[in-house]
Amino acid sequence: MNHDKPTGQQLRDAGVDAVLAADEAVHRGHREAIDAALDKLIAAGAEFSADDLQLALDDETRRLAPPNLLSAVIAVAARQGRIVHVGYGTSSRPARHRGVIRTWIGATSPPHAA
Repeated sequence: MNHDKPTGQQLRDAGVDAVLAADEAVHRGHREAIDAALDKLIAAGAEFSADDLQLALDDETRRLAPPNLLSAVIAVAARQGRIVHVGYGTSSRPARHRGVIRTWIGATSPPHAA
């Protein structure tokens, strides 16, 4: 057994970290706007998806931020326990072709009613 081989979780976390580090380059800096929009969705107390987060962004951030940055910010928020996964939905974005996406709720929100 090779103990030096990274686990799937370690590879995923490294990928998230790489996306976040790339946004810190001089010409980027969209993470703050995405974090602020996520904070507002969490504070609202309702379920939301990555599509909702994208719609909550200002036009410039929505147009210029790489799509995987939204996923990375959501992954970090989930890892930190700020949001919890509550279900699945389908994307309304044409580029996603109604693909399956997760739905989330703020960790301090009331429990999800099934």
